[in-house]
Amino acid sequence: MSPKLKPETLEKRRAHILKAALTSFARKGYHQTTMDDIVQEAGLSKGGVYWHFGSKKELFISLFEPMMIGMEEYMTASLASQVSAREKLGAILDMFATFATADEFQDIMPLMINVWAQNLQDPDINEIVTGIYNRFQASFVQLIQDGVANGEFKPVNAPALASILFAMYDGLMVQWMIDKTMVDWDAIAETLMSTLVVGLLTGESYAG
Repeated sequence: MSPKLKPETLEKRRAHILKAALTSFARKGYHQTTMDDIVQEAGLSKGGVYWHFGSKKELFISLFEPMMIGMEEYMTASLASQVSAREKLGAILDMFATFATADEFQDIMPLMINVWAQNLQDPDINEIVTGIYNRFQASFVQLIQDGVANGEFKPVNAPALASILFAMYDGLMVQWMIDKTMVDWDAIAETLMSTLVVGLLTGESYAG
């Protein structure tokens, strides 16, 4: 690979390699995929791939982190536009529905599931995934605790509820991968608002 290529050409080549890596990871799983697999999928020379990415791990990080950072930024913006804890929790539930149906997220979802299942095999990957996961959960916990503190929510174990919500969405993603007709993300967000969130509110009861 020559460093004299135009910046836009280098960027297109980088994007092409990332797409090849994502395809390879989705096909064989992160840990079973080799750099040779990615080189073959990209249709480039080894030097062409290694010019941009020095390892499989670097490719994974370049795929995974931007998506998760994008979700965090989107969540932060959504929360900033809401006032009450109820509105903020609703905005997060809507955000999950929006991201789950986005084309970019559809591409990376199989990789996320695979890595979550096997991330203990690589301490560096485990650290990245755990760190991102903990930041999302901490946002949920803080939101619920704020709602309890200001009297909007009933007293509840915020960490436990946050864990339940995350486990639920993890399971829904697995269902979505098996059969997309099994999961209606918008209906799920609406149902959670009319049951779980209403159940949290002081002075209101769940009407099931």
